[in-house]
Amino acid sequence: MARTVFEIDRSQRHLGPIWLTPGIGPVNVLVLFFSAMMTIVYVTAIGVLLPYLLTGHLGMSTSQQGTFVGNLTVGIEILALLLVLPFGALADKIGRVPVFVGAFTVTCIALILLPLAATPAMLVAGRVLLGIGLAAGTLMLGTIIGDYPQNASRGKLISINGVITGFGVVLIASFGFAQLPKILSQRGYDTVTAGTYTFWLMAALAAVAAVVTWFGLRDGRPDKSVEKDSLFETLKKGVAATRANPRLGIAGVAYFVSRGDLIVMTTFLTLWIVATGTDAGVPIEDAQARGGMLFGISQLAMILFMPVMGFLVDRFDRVSVLAFSMGVAAAGYLALSQAGDPFTSPWIYAVVIAAGAGEACILVSGPALVGQEAPGRVRGAVFGTMGFCGALGVLIHSWMCGQLFNGVSYQTPFLYMAVLNALVGLLAVAVRLRTRHAAAQPAAAE
Repeated sequence: MARTVFEIDRSQRHLGPIWLTPGIGPVNVLVLFFSAMMTIVYVTAIGVLLPYLLTGHLGMSTSQQGTFVGNLTVGIEILALLLVLPFGALADKIGRVPVFVGAFTVTCIALILLPLAATPAMLVAGRVLLGIGLAAGTLMLGTIIGDYPQNASRGKLISINGVITGFGVVLIASFGFAQLPKILSQRGYDTVTAGTYTFWLMAALAAVAAVVTWFGLRDGRPDKSVEKDSLFETLKKGVAATRANPRLGIAGVAYFVSRGDLIVMTTFLTLWIVATGTDAGVPIEDAQARGGMLFGISQLAMILFMPVMGFLVDRFDRVSVLAFSMGVAAAGYLALSQAGDPFTSPWIYAVVIAAGAGEACILVSGPALVGQEAPGRVRGAVFGTMGFCGALGVLIHSWMCGQLFNGVSYQTPFLYMAVLNALVGLLAVAVRLRTRHAAAQPAAAE
């Protein structure tokens, strides 16, 4: 990969190696790191704990869970498809902070209601409400990360944020929330009470995150003239900017696949481990703890690989790095598909480490490319378009993975995602050959 040089405006403020855009200060970035960490903690925790709700609260058999989770995720993503583009355009009009705070508020309410679900229908209603909050939150996270750094520092900010977020996911979601039901059970609480208290603690932290986000973030929109446009006009401009740029086009394809990657890691990885353990007679609390522990190891690997990706995206053409990233992700998911019993396999730790490295690649390379190429005046709408592509991917891949999980084997979803990542990597190579320029001029993108 040929090295690319990005210009830096040193008259602006910075946080360590991260050079910032006008009006943004170090405190804003630190609050962004916290808000980002909490957003991804909830995205992760619900995937890790959903099998506990299905088995411990509703008594659903493992033979039904794969299809149920796949169909549930499909429904949630249909809703996200309808909302993510308007959310992006709304963020360009009224600002990122109000939408982000609203996302945490909805998340808090959903987490209070979810453990109270007594039927699958009630659980679906709570999960849909949570899906709305998480869709808005992840979209705002990506948009603000695109707003705050100068182009030369995108990889640094994304990778540092990824390390902080990763530690948060490991400590709070994997080794915190995922283990809490077992800890409470050992202290005498029944299965349902332990799960309820776990979710209510998560809700309390979401309320704290809403307050911190409101007071600590600053609107980083490069061009606020879009406030004069209608919501529909803002939306149209974002979609048009994506269609006109093949580099944004391949980013959209990558989002389509990589969101499926995240669903596999946050939902089907734990579902595989819990289902395998339950089939073998392992108590649900122990199987859940094993799933949380292995997922935590994968996240530690992701954290360690994040700085490597930050180095690459700030020094090489970002489409080239995207192609490399999809290849690494494909290798990681292929390894998962070939692993043995997650409770006895001597290779299981190496396999989840490889998958975590692949996750780091896609989490850094895609947003860095979009942040570079998206016009600043409609960046929220462009990220909304990326979110639409991602939601469509989750819609399709969740359904497919659910069918493969129950219809073929617990590990077939990993093979499916490995093939898709490899195909997108090849397509990214083709786009790189077509657009040989590095597109490194930040001013042109604004």
